[in-house]
Amino acid sequence: MVRSPEKPVRAESDRSQPGLSQADRSQPVASKPGLSLGFLFFRQGAMGYLGLALGAVGLGAAILLLAASGWFITAAGVAGLSPAALYAFNYLQPAAVIRTLAICRTLALYGERIVSHDGILRLLQHLRLGVFDGLSRMSRYRLGASGSGDLMQRMLTDIDLLDQWPLRGLAPWFWAVSLCVVFAGFLFWISMPLFCIFLVVMLLIFGVLPVTVSSRAMDLALFQTWKAGERRQFLTETLAGLITLRTTGALATRLNTLEEMDHALDTSRWHLHGLGIASQALILLVLSLGLWMILFLGAGAAVSGQISPALLAGICCVMLGLSEVMAPLSQTFQALGFTRGAQQRLAGIFDVPEDGGTITDLAGPPRLELENVTARQGQALTGPDHVSLSLHPGDTLWIQGPSGCGKSTLAAVMAGWLAPAQGDIRVNGVPMAAVEEKTLRRQVGLLDQDLYLFPMTLAQNLRLAKPDAEDSELWEILEQVALATWARQLPRQLDTPIGEYGTGLSGGQARRVCLGRLLLFGPPILILDEPFEGLDTPTADRLLTMLRQHRKEGILVIISHQHLAGDFTCHFHWEALQNMENQAKTI
Repeated sequence: MVRSPEKPVRAESDRSQPGLSQADRSQPVASKPGLSLGFLFFRQGAMGYLGLALGAVGLGAAILLLAASGWFITAAGVAGLSPAALYAFNYLQPAAVIRTLAICRTLALYGERIVSHDGILRLLQHLRLGVFDGLSRMSRYRLGASGSGDLMQRMLTDIDLLDQWPLRGLAPWFWAVSLCVVFAGFLFWISMPLFCIFLVVMLLIFGVLPVTVSSRAMDLALFQTWKAGERRQFLTETLAGLITLRTTGALATRLNTLEEMDHALDTSRWHLHGLGIASQALILLVLSLGLWMILFLGAGAAVSGQISPALLAGICCVMLGLSEVMAPLSQTFQALGFTRGAQQRLAGIFDVPEDGGTITDLAGPPRLELENVTARQGQALTGPDHVSLSLHPGDTLWIQGPSGCGKSTLAAVMAGWLAPAQGDIRVNGVPMAAVEEKTLRRQVGLLDQDLYLFPMTLAQNLRLAKPDAEDSELWEILEQVALATWARQLPRQLDTPIGEYGTGLSGGQARRVCLGRLLLFGPPILILDEPFEGLDTPTADRLLTMLRQHRKEGILVIISHQHLAGDFTCHFHWEALQNMENQAKTI
């Protein structure tokens, strides 16, 4: 490696070993409460409690309406057997009760729908913000471990699956258990034999159903959740490489694999649907047997005068009404399985550690120091090894080397985008890990090889760095990056849309727009990864001269495999690797 006599730049090369990042070596990050089952309910706030209460009132009113109707019809029929009893029978009061229950049922159930969905929308808002917050804290190297299709599945479908638990899992059990307990208490008060029968019914439904159905239903739901993500990623990759697959004749194989995935998903859906039908049949069978037992024992009690026939009719109607409350229990384990699957798939996003840095003030002239730094991108075999350097105001560093030797990895480490496997990095004399993320971004700017331009106008893309920038500032920046003449020839100049991902621009133009945005942001330490790629020599020389003048009081680091004109304070050069041990030679 070439060492500059002006500044100490030291690099030692050992046999490369796949290294772990600092985050991988740290303690496991505890799961954030935003994905726990309890938090999925409590995050709804008062709306969650109010929705449960209104649902219980609505279903209770529906059951009581059926019971009151049965009691009223039976009591009126019994009273009709005797003229004296018919004359004394008060039909106005029961009719008023029935109308009141009907109104309560309608209002409560309608209110429950409104309140519950309001709470769920609040929950989804929180979860989506949490997902994007977690993604914003991820380095592009960690994001690259997941394909675009898989990320899309997580951000869209998996987020929506998290509302299954509070809406279709917890609420039906709360309503069923609470109403059954109230009804059991009533039976205990009027007839112990009827209470014992209903107790057996409750034990069979609440005990046998989870044991026989829950495990299989959750396994099927988990399989669907993960298989759907795998299918979307596979489909996205197939669409991205469609031309290559057609020209090589490999498209048919991909389509067969996709068809197998669809068949597996359809099969699991049918199994899950059949399991739900079997669960509902089990619930209805147990309730029917309980109804017949209550009717059989209750008839004897009515004949003996222990209870009235009208009351027995009301109790039987309650048993019929409970089928509406119990039937949704068959779908609750599916909902829990979908939620569990979504939790597992999203845990990697929500578990991204918060920024550990707390220092918000980096006073003094800019400095950047690396001491014995070794880093790797994921499981990469090559990268910077034991690099030490010290940069001060006015320094310019040229990092040169062949493709794949680790230049971009070193740039990411210097910018704080990638944690080193070992070594220390200091910015303005402060350990980089102790600096708050927002403060670090204001101090160190990186122009990455991956360019990000949004489907907005040219001015809007530039103003991402400085929202209050005047048009004159934008034109000045475009002049510096040699785009002013081109921009003035655009149909709407600064207000011209540049297309999604900057498709309306050439590669060199897109790179210079991103460079202009970084210059407008104005960090004192600039790290530019291949800024002259796709540019002709005169334009590259002009940009290099501008950057040197722009960084007189700052630090400029340029990564380029091209030959750059002029002198640099420091020159950091990688020689080509000569053997499988990745041992670099020092020149």
